[in-house]
Amino acid sequence: MASKISTNKEIKYVVNPLCKWLRNQKADWKLYKPRYGTSSTGWDIEAQRKNQDLLIEAKYIQGPFLSSFSGLIVAPLAKRRQHFMKRKYRSWCYHICWAIGYNKEFKNLYQIMFDYFIRNIPFWQHYCKDLRLKYIFLVRNEKVSIISFSKFIELAKQYRKKLSLQSKLKEKRKVAALIMQKYLQT
Repeated sequence: MASKISTNKEIKYVVNPLCKWLRNQKADWKLYKPRYGTSSTGWDIEAQRKNQDLLIEAKYIQGPFLSSFSGLIVAPLAKRRQHFMKRKYRSWCYHICWAIGYNKEFKNLYQIMFDYFIRNIPFWQHYCKDLRLKYIFLVRNEKVSIISFSKFIELAKQYRKKLSLQSKLKEKRKVAALIMQKYLQT
């Protein structure tokens, strides 16, 4: 029962606002959003336009972050067929994206993600390149912000340079918010 409630919130607070945002873009995205029940074996959103297919895994974070984050991390590794493809597994121009919905202030989320990424920057650089990660969509109050995955890794490096190992949580959140402030509007 709990997973059904979380998937309903995921649809309401992440998937639907992101689909609406993609439709409002000047790029003519063709969207596929599977009926729930089948999305456990497919992507939450598939967006396609000329020479670009985005396979988007969505998560709504309402409790412990790391358990939700693990679903995002393993998403590119799952053997999921792309809906728009008839004969092949995935198109030549696919990229995988994360969509993260969060109901609190994003500065708390940035700090947690930065702390997680700075533990092993070389891993995340290879993860991004080898698994073809393109964007991180951040959704809050039906507003969508977008940042490229490689740019987020670069910002994590800046975050690591600005903090000492003994930094307090309040200071970490402040630095994370300052770094992300000029890139995102939510």
